[in-house]
Amino acid sequence: MAELASLDALSDAVVQEPADFYTALRRDAPLYRLPNGVYVISRFEDVQRATLDTDTFSSNLVAIIMSGTGRTEDAQLLEISAGAEQPTDVLAIADPPQHTRHRRVTNRAFTPRRVAAIESRIRELAGSLVHGFIERGDGDWVDGVAVPLPMTIIVELMGLPVKDIGYLKTLSDSAVATLSGVNTEAQMAEHSARVLELLQYMGARFDEALRAPGDNVLGDLARATREEGDFFTREGVVGMLLQLLTAGNESTSSLIGSAMLLLLRDDTLQRRLRDDPALVEAFIEETLRLESPFKGHFRITRRDTEVGGLPLPAGSRVMLLWGCANRDEDAFDAAARVDLSRQHPRRHMAFGYGIHQCIGAPLARAEARIAIETILEQSAWLRLAPGNDFSYIPSLLVRGLRELRIACDPVGPG
Repeated sequence: MAELASLDALSDAVVQEPADFYTALRRDAPLYRLPNGVYVISRFEDVQRATLDTDTFSSNLVAIIMSGTGRTEDAQLLEISAGAEQPTDVLAIADPPQHTRHRRVTNRAFTPRRVAAIESRIRELAGSLVHGFIERGDGDWVDGVAVPLPMTIIVELMGLPVKDIGYLKTLSDSAVATLSGVNTEAQMAEHSARVLELLQYMGARFDEALRAPGDNVLGDLARATREEGDFFTREGVVGMLLQLLTAGNESTSSLIGSAMLLLLRDDTLQRRLRDDPALVEAFIEETLRLESPFKGHFRITRRDTEVGGLPLPAGSRVMLLWGCANRDEDAFDAAARVDLSRQHPRRHMAFGYGIHQCIGAPLARAEARIAIETILEQSAWLRLAPGNDFSYIPSLLVRGLRELRIACDPVGPG
């Protein structure tokens, strides 16, 4: 078992495969300071407690970006030119009471009932994407299904032009990459410029929605701005739209990719899901727990506190490690393996916890479940294709495969 001192948290090896590092953290350092100055909290109980203590652990992180220099001063301000769109405290980076009002409106787009209403569209799109995949016989599951399915759905749900999907995906990836923790200065500058471009794009779409609000997220926010302008400013709405787009596609794409890899590495598991498709739902929960799409999220401490008996001073930048906590042996029996019969399958914190639990969780679950159900229905067997290196997007924040080449055996006649 690896010792914590022998593991470089910012190395590519740990970024690619963090399981040993997570185990060492939980065992030896419930509170651990990374070389870049960020503290990480790793045990399930401690992460859960910190998430609920919003008075101590603030989500108000506007404009704080992690660079990849490894220096203690690497928290940089994203400098936006005067008069341009600016980030602001909304949703995931806001505290009550702002967060409460914002959540109330944006929740309308992602309630289980509204997700159920668009499930037929998800099935239609998944069926089309998977059908093309089966016809080819092999290909990159990430590029062919895992990315276009959630990206298309979130763009349609928000009311953005479908023709802009490719452009928006590029900008969205850069927004997520600003928090990767492994950027060079040149990469940070490039990503920051794209974030500004995305903010400007969202501002223009919101202005259009204000003139003619539709039955979509843009329309909901435009109407909220008219009714409650103090809480729903143009600046705030633009920030919300950016967060909804990035989280709405990134996490689900990563989830769908990871689910397929887990499936293809275990023939017994694939047979069980084919024999009993009702187990796919539990399988998605286990994928979320074992391969949490967001490894963690950030907080800032408002006052001196303790974690695991260790002091954590006020003003500290903290990362709550969902991915590590979800593998905690003290919280989950046989935590390192897939168990489709867990008594409380949603006990994990892959979608966060408390007031900041991801509002898009019902949508992500539905998209991932339908993607796996559809590929199992349309194929006789799935297997890994040659040429995989199983590399992940270099990031301390997200856990997403770059590509996953798979081969499909079609369903025979009759």
